[in-house]
Amino acid sequence: MQILAPWWRFLSIAVVLVPALALNLPPLVPAVHSHDAQGGLAFRLPNRIHIVVNAHDAHLTKDDGLTLIPPTLLDFAQTFKADIEALFPHTAVSLATGDVRKSSDDTAEITFSLSDSLHTTLADGTPTTEGYELDVLPTRIQITGAGSKGAFWATRTLLQGLVLSGGQFPSGKVVDQPDWRTRGFMLDVGRQWYPISFLQELCTYASWFKLSEFHVHLSDNVSPQGNFNAYARFRLRPEDQALAGLTPHLNETYSREEFDAFQAGCAARGVTVIPELESPGHALVITQWKPELALSTDPSLINLTVPDAIPTIKSIWQEFLPWFHTKQVSIGADEYNASLADDYNNFVNEMSDFIAHQSGKTIRLWGTREPSNRTSVSKNITIQHWDFGDDDPFELIRSGYDVINSEDSFQYIVMKQSGSFPQSLNQTRLWDGANVDTGGIWDPHVFDRGNASNNPSMTDPRLKGAIMAAWNDHGPTASTFLEAFYALKQGLPVVASAGWQAASRPNHLTHDQFLAAYPTLEAAAPGQNLDRRVPSKGTVVVDYDLTHVGFSASGIVRDQSGNGYDAKLVGGVLHTPLGSKGHNYTLLLRAKLGGSPSTLLAGPDDSFGLASLPNGGLTLAFTSSNITYLLSNFTLGRDSGTVREIVLTGLESGTSAFVDGKHAGDFQTSIDQTGNNLAPMAFVAPAQTVGAKGVQVQKFVIWDGIQSVG
Repeated sequence: MQILAPWWRFLSIAVVLVPALALNLPPLVPAVHSHDAQGGLAFRLPNRIHIVVNAHDAHLTKDDGLTLIPPTLLDFAQTFKADIEALFPHTAVSLATGDVRKSSDDTAEITFSLSDSLHTTLADGTPTTEGYELDVLPTRIQITGAGSKGAFWATRTLLQGLVLSGGQFPSGKVVDQPDWRTRGFMLDVGRQWYPISFLQELCTYASWFKLSEFHVHLSDNVSPQGNFNAYARFRLRPEDQALAGLTPHLNETYSREEFDAFQAGCAARGVTVIPELESPGHALVITQWKPELALSTDPSLINLTVPDAIPTIKSIWQEFLPWFHTKQVSIGADEYNASLADDYNNFVNEMSDFIAHQSGKTIRLWGTREPSNRTSVSKNITIQHWDFGDDDPFELIRSGYDVINSEDSFQYIVMKQSGSFPQSLNQTRLWDGANVDTGGIWDPHVFDRGNASNNPSMTDPRLKGAIMAAWNDHGPTASTFLEAFYALKQGLPVVASAGWQAASRPNHLTHDQFLAAYPTLEAAAPGQNLDRRVPSKGTVVVDYDLTHVGFSASGIVRDQSGNGYDAKLVGGVLHTPLGSKGHNYTLLLRAKLGGSPSTLLAGPDDSFGLASLPNGGLTLAFTSSNITYLLSNFTLGRDSGTVREIVLTGLESGTSAFVDGKHAGDFQTSIDQTGNNLAPMAFVAPAQTVGAKGVQVQKFVIWDGIQSVG
């Protein structure tokens, strides 16, 4: 079990509920467009709160976005109820449908309703159902949405304010809506395996900051560099056996049931999953299945002139289109051979027609400048710009294309190392680098930071918004899945804020406001625990002493930390109520080891133990997603029965090991598989089971933070 901890357990300053005096609006992320303060007493979250969903609106799914599975207003209210209960466990929450015009005299209320008269619009003047009004009185809050999702975004505003102000929210009226519909992020799932539960948690985290799209890049390959057998994966598990060759590694695929649940879980928090199946480039996984489709000059490119090429791609889409609960999908289609421009353009247009005919969906693709005087990409296709070497986004907009901004100089990261891109978004550039000469805050209308005249107006209806992208160019061994969260977690709220409110707006979030609010909001984000936080009364999180502390006949081993995480000893292995302890941590394991490879610690995210070196010796090792990372420069003797004291320290920047008081090394991975280009690995502390057959555990302790042990 992975414990989900209340946000307030991790703040450096305890939250104290003070009398509900007049209050200023705290720095929300994103900032709201308008707040009309009324002064007087603030709303203070009481011990009991009643949520009333207007009966007339409860089952409406008013939503003009891309989702095909919009939740009802009642669904969103139920999610809000669960979030209040998680964030403020001392408040009892009830929910019912009814007439919101009839207020209760004895219970504080939060009401939900929809209205056609809000007239909230995007920056281009287009009406949006994502807008809302939030009317706050000392004992009553009224949420009115232009659509059901708009009402849900209002709950994010309310909850953030309550978290930042110790359970209070200033009286007054918030009127708010996004400037752009597309406020998203992309994760390269093709070149790194991510458990579907991780994707769901990441979606939930993004929703906290009102991001609207999760672009999931579901197929890709590392650069083949002449190796036809290079790492390549397709992540959806086909039900048609004729497509089984796409997925020889079934343990690294998502079933339809899993992907359905993932999309539904994201939709429940206002986020639409945009799936991408990449071709005709980045398509080594297809040519490994059908080698006859590969271009002779590059096996990762499909030769579109081969008679079976396009029918094969269509058969893949025909299988998976019914899985996708969105009005728009991505076919990828970037970095193809420029000498085959007409073949490319004709293919893209044919796929657009095919997908529209099969499902009624439109498509988007990555910007690719194909040099042809005879053919062009249809204007009913959305272009996702990423690099000026591949397209000119403003020219595309002027030519009548809808464009999404994923400009790589602002919004690209590559996990672990890259000669071109950072490993987390460049905060300085986002907050004061919109133009190389004048600086300024970036927002989705800024593509060209060197020439402001080469950017469209923020009100241009062809500019649909922005999506940041996280890539796994180095493949599956370069990082763990949780390291993707560490790389994304501070950048996502900034991109979300910029997409919600243009930098030129008077109430746009400032950098100082973001820095003041972000640590608390990141810790409080409900419905997920990507930081793998564990509640603790003090620095010691858990402490099992099997040497001096006895245990009952039932095998219960008492936790000496005071947190009550008692474990059970079964067959020499401790089974704890914990899962993983995230960063920062210090872990001590004292045990009489066997002389052979074994798992000493295991959790839901990784495991730790002893593994064999190529020379036959033993060393320490972490395993994550079935990939084992050796402490290769350290050798532990194979002598059985020796008591060893192993200490691990974990930061988001890396993991270190100490054996019997001496530094044994830092865990690293080879980025280019040569052993010459190394990058640190950050592992969480596995704490679900402790010990193994042939291992006698004496002591196991986890501390919060980096401690001096010994």
